[in-house]
Amino acid sequence: MRHRGPTGRHARFAWIGAALLISCFTLCPGDARGQTAGARPAGIPEPLPGEPLCGWCGTTGRTPVDVDRSLKSEADKGATWSVQFCSEAIDSDNFGLDWQPCARCKTPSLHDLAVKKYDKQTGALKAWLDGRRKVDAQVGAESPLIHVQTTHFLVTWNVPKITLTSKQTLRAHEAAHLYARRMEELYAKFQAMFGIVDTDNMRNLHYLYIFDEPAQAAIAGPLFTALSPGDAATVKRAGGASNDSAIVTWWDHSEFPKDADMYRHQIHNVVHALTAIYYNPTWFPPGVIGLSPPWLSDKYGWLDEGLSHWFEINFDGRAATYCFREQNTTAHWGSDNWKKNIFKAVSAADTPSFSEVVTKPGPALSALEHQFVWSWVDFLLARDTAAMGKALKLCKMKVETRDIIKQCWGLTVLDFEQSWAAWVLENYSPTKK
Repeated sequence: MRHRGPTGRHARFAWIGAALLISCFTLCPGDARGQTAGARPAGIPEPLPGEPLCGWCGTTGRTPVDVDRSLKSEADKGATWSVQFCSEAIDSDNFGLDWQPCARCKTPSLHDLAVKKYDKQTGALKAWLDGRRKVDAQVGAESPLIHVQTTHFLVTWNVPKITLTSKQTLRAHEAAHLYARRMEELYAKFQAMFGIVDTDNMRNLHYLYIFDEPAQAAIAGPLFTALSPGDAATVKRAGGASNDSAIVTWWDHSEFPKDADMYRHQIHNVVHALTAIYYNPTWFPPGVIGLSPPWLSDKYGWLDEGLSHWFEINFDGRAATYCFREQNTTAHWGSDNWKKNIFKAVSAADTPSFSEVVTKPGPALSALEHQFVWSWVDFLLARDTAAMGKALKLCKMKVETRDIIKQCWGLTVLDFEQSWAAWVLENYSPTKK
């Protein structure tokens, strides 16, 4: 059992605590409840006049429940997010809650209030879990999948275990929480960099499905993204007025041998999702819808891919993701060191035309062009990071790339190409530390 009420050793402590409380009620001077003014727990009201006091719960209507240490991740949170639901916790004793209504409460009003809150809270937990168990059935899972929902992500997971670079091994439950935490951190970083707020997004919950077997992804892909993965590791769909933002992946260990490889891959995928859902209908006059669908890929492929690669490389210096929507999955250009490749090309004055490349949709970019669009984004972010938020908004308004560059970074196309080349020679030089 992962949660225990006051039984066994804990019952003896409960009896001792009750005796102490009762004696305090009898002997302590001042407040008749044996409590000093202002000492009641936050959110717990006073009993009604004339109601008896309860030594079992300290006149709160609720008693604490020990939560197993294996569920410590349920307390995960950051400045912009927290854990809201976890199937492992809900499926355990007492639904993973650290309190329950006092079974022997002598204060009727507080007991009834605690029962009402408990029933409401556990009802919401059960309803959420019932919905996730339907997903288990839809994908033909032989055993329950693990589902973790935070403020902005709902991770569905069945990879038995992962090994971190620190050599620490995490079982499925902890691994699911880790990926939820990682994606929340990415989400917060993305929005902070570009001055984006949740109210300007079409969707603020992203569904991330990571399966251990390709057969499950083959079922989940069409269900949740309307795309069949085929030979691809990942398929995804942009969130919109009628669609969830969803990413479906199976962990192909030949493609993602280590945890860092899957982490990097999901960074790339999620950045695509975040650029897609940044779209507020109030930006447009009546009758105007802007870029539709809201993916950047078709009209601004250079920016869509450049940003996703930038966050990959910012993570650990590598970019290795070519999505289902992208081509050239087996093609390469130069070494794995993209800075080195770009530096050599600029030094030799052998670079593609910015004006030509920015007209291509994402799937039409070559392996060489993927590296250049990353470098162009790298240059623009170094010049003015916050301007990228304005640029993304202008993309949704279908402003031409040359005008976006001018409005956001004050550069003509010619200025851009010359300034970028000089910046590359200074910042990508092998001698620069």
